[in-house]
Amino acid sequence: MVFWRNRSEKKAETPVIVEEERAEVTADAKPPALTQAQSAVPAAETNVVTLVTNRLADRLAGVGAPTDADAVGGQDLKPVKPPSVPQGLVAVDPVTEPHHFGQRRAVAKIRSALASSRGGHLVIMGEAGTGRLALAETLAAEVIREPAADWIYVVDRQAPSRARAFSVPSGEGGRVAHEIHVALDKASAAFERQIKSDEHRISLDLLDEETRYLSEKAVDQVRQRAESQNIAVVKSLDGYVLAPMHEGRVVRSDVFRALPEALKRNVEAKITTLEGELQSIVSTLPDVEFEAGEKFEMLMRQTALRAIRPSLQPLKRLCADVPSAAAAIEAVEETFVAATSAAIGGSGAFLPATLLDCGADKREAARPVMTARRISAASLLGEIGRDARGRPTHVPGYLMRAGSGFLIIEAWRLVAEPAAWAALSSALAAKEIVPVSAPGIAMSVDPVPLAATVILIADDQSLAKLEALEPGMRRYFPHIATLATTAAVADMSEREFAQGVARLAEAQSLKPIAQDVAPILYKDAVRRGGGRVSLAGIPLVNLLHEAAEIGDVTGAAEIRASDVNEALAQRADGASS
Repeated sequence: MVFWRNRSEKKAETPVIVEEERAEVTADAKPPALTQAQSAVPAAETNVVTLVTNRLADRLAGVGAPTDADAVGGQDLKPVKPPSVPQGLVAVDPVTEPHHFGQRRAVAKIRSALASSRGGHLVIMGEAGTGRLALAETLAAEVIREPAADWIYVVDRQAPSRARAFSVPSGEGGRVAHEIHVALDKASAAFERQIKSDEHRISLDLLDEETRYLSEKAVDQVRQRAESQNIAVVKSLDGYVLAPMHEGRVVRSDVFRALPEALKRNVEAKITTLEGELQSIVSTLPDVEFEAGEKFEMLMRQTALRAIRPSLQPLKRLCADVPSAAAAIEAVEETFVAATSAAIGGSGAFLPATLLDCGADKREAARPVMTARRISAASLLGEIGRDARGRPTHVPGYLMRAGSGFLIIEAWRLVAEPAAWAALSSALAAKEIVPVSAPGIAMSVDPVPLAATVILIADDQSLAKLEALEPGMRRYFPHIATLATTAAVADMSEREFAQGVARLAEAQSLKPIAQDVAPILYKDAVRRGGGRVSLAGIPLVNLLHEAAEIGDVTGAAEIRASDVNEALAQRADGASS
């Protein structure tokens, strides 16, 4: 039943009619909840009066604290519990995507470039604070590539000032180089012991005695004929000398000059004849000496082989199925043996320059993603220097240590070191790595293939300076991805922006961000972006740090709206003062 509050003045609105309940109230019946429209309209603003029947009133009266007398139809009604209210502030959940928000297009382009074939070097453009470096490191770490071979350098036995490059399986370069060095140290010690041994000295004495015997045997026939004619054959430093002899002793020159002329001419004629025979025999002595030299070299070679082979034998068995590694070990053995020709008599320490380290250290494998922090030609390409014992050694650079992975370089570092850029551009153009030589080192090494992909982090200014150093440098970088500095409001919602900020705060180890902070940060970002959402990370991180410091005073567990507003107010006061 409906009545108008003012009968003379009816409203145009349709009255709200509440029908009487006809069904009986059961034990499971619950009071009907008011609709949002009904609860939102105050009683004073409507002219509709609703009459409620006793049954409806009884039902509504059942809502409240139950008492012993409260019962409808003999059944007790259970009380309605109010909804639980969460304690404290609710934090914004960080975005699950680990990459910087607002850079979907750039991320897609970077991923496509990194997935391309080797040699597809990449430039990531963007202003400072847009997260270029972090984004490059994160996306590059997601790419899985087949590892490139490791390289070791062995000194050429025929040209000691040149080192030959040999490839070994990926990840094995450091271990193989370490095992070779251990074998060489053992072989060097064994060689020194052998050349100082009694057995080796006896072998040398026998070789010398044999050489003297062969030389004397060739001259012996001439000596016998000469002595029968009173002519002596004397061995000197310069060779052999013929002199007159009397009663088994060489005649002094002054005595010989005092002899009669006929006798002197007779002796001189005999000496001239014997000199011709002796000269023809002496001309064959170099062959004897040459054979003796060959025997000496053979003796030293056998001594070196006895020293090196037991040390390299285990490594040979391990590398038997890898031709390039087996060839490297054979080259090490041949170089060691060839170097023994300088170790005569065992005087001094024997340290042959055989192997130059190349590749990752035995304790550190090649890293698939490397960021160059110290820029120079030597740090990029590697350097040939000397170790603590004065032997040539190779220190690998970033390009080789990155293997088939990625090397990230900031362009401003190359601008500050033009020599480093010249070295890098040379490697990119030739697709090869050639280590540089340290001062005082005259050794050339074979180039090795460039397998790493270079990611250049740049902005417009640094890229323009690189182009000034080398016009056309962009030909080395077929892929260019540019990070956006702002995003359209339609493309970046407040919720997405807040989740991205929460991720940024988490990366900075800051407190969580309360949900009521989101509209404030979003509005400030739109203001800084001139009507678009600013994606600059540096001012945003600074604001979060300032707000977190303000909240630390009160011990807040989150970054609250009041903290952010106070930080913005302090900025405004600082800008106006």
